[in-house]
Amino acid sequence: MKLPAEHVSAVTLPTGLRVMRHRAALPRLLLAATLCSVVVSASGCKKEPMKPAAVPVMVKTLAAEKITHSRRFSGSIEPLQTTSLAFKLSGTVRSLHRPAGLDRDVQVGDTLAKGTVIAELDEGDLRRAKMGAEARVAQLEARVATARDTLEIATRNLERFDSSSGSVSKVARDEVEAKRVAAAGELEAAEHALADARIQLDQAIDDFANRQLVVPFDHATVAEKRVEPGERKAAHEVAFRLIDISSVHVNFGVPDTMIGSAETTSQADRVSMGQELIVTADAFEGRALKATVTKLAPEADPVTRTFLAQLTLKNPGADSGRPLLRPGMIVSVLVGAALDREAMLLPMTAIHPGRSAGELMVFEVVAEGSQDIVRARKVALGGVFNNQVEIVLQGSDVRPGSAIAVSTSERLTDGAYVRVMRDARQPAQSPLSPREDR
Repeated sequence: MKLPAEHVSAVTLPTGLRVMRHRAALPRLLLAATLCSVVVSASGCKKEPMKPAAVPVMVKTLAAEKITHSRRFSGSIEPLQTTSLAFKLSGTVRSLHRPAGLDRDVQVGDTLAKGTVIAELDEGDLRRAKMGAEARVAQLEARVATARDTLEIATRNLERFDSSSGSVSKVARDEVEAKRVAAAGELEAAEHALADARIQLDQAIDDFANRQLVVPFDHATVAEKRVEPGERKAAHEVAFRLIDISSVHVNFGVPDTMIGSAETTSQADRVSMGQELIVTADAFEGRALKATVTKLAPEADPVTRTFLAQLTLKNPGADSGRPLLRPGMIVSVLVGAALDREAMLLPMTAIHPGRSAGELMVFEVVAEGSQDIVRARKVALGGVFNNQVEIVLQGSDVRPGSAIAVSTSERLTDGAYVRVMRDARQPAQSPLSPREDR
């Protein structure tokens, strides 16, 4: 590079001396460059340490779960009582009962009170038969009275002949005695005929009364109807079937190992007379009804080898005409329901030895800032149920709603960073924070 004229020294060095001067300055330049690079590297190129990687875990939120000890049996609903109605004699149906306020005959599903006349036969022939029987009885009563009077006259005549002081022929006396014997026979025959006529009259009166079918019990619901007005019905042919479902029975079978009695057993998982059991059904999901054991079969069924147990309970809604329970429905009977309870459960893999002997702990996932970490929490345990252990609140540092790590927990330590994975058994949204991606 050409220097300006004002910088040119007055004395010009020889060319050889200038080269030697440059070579002498080169080591100093390299040293300065090295020092500069070290200073720059030390001051401006320092890297921060990397954070540890988050451990992927699955969590379970502590919540009360039902522990079931009860046993469930399938039962069927039966009416409290049932009966079939039929006319005792043949006849033509004249009319059927008409419910109050309805312009129709009785039909299936109607509920009737005790004493209601549900159907009636034509009374023409029955009434005439009854009147004829009454006339026959009256006729024979008159005949008996006449025969009795005749016998009395014949008896007096015979006594008169026997007490006569004069001579009485034997023939005349025999004639009087024969008349007395005939009068006595007539009286006896008339009395027998009268007795038979009275039986016939009683039958005619009974037939006349039996022209009506009368409901024999209260809360009678028509289950079947097999008759219409004007139809000819034979004697003893079923016309109606009535059931009482104001209360119902529940029939189910139990094994011999569950038959008990209130005096000899205190176990709630047995069936005994007078015991209250819970009844449920899909038809009234969410409701549990109480029923009382009212019958236990004395012998086992030869096919199923179980003992028939019968419960009785009042039918909800029956008074309003909308019974909840209906014959033929399938229900579930819970035996030992008093033993069912709720508890907080965790998998056994979530439990770890604590800091001291006899102490157990779990890792609870908590949010600190923008990161999830785990903290060791002391727990007290109860019983074991299906490979899960009960967490007892008393003596534990966790509470309902705590999110407990249940997978890869062997890689965790107190304060470790974690990333919550979605668990198929848990809701899609993590309970810890609204973040979707962990």
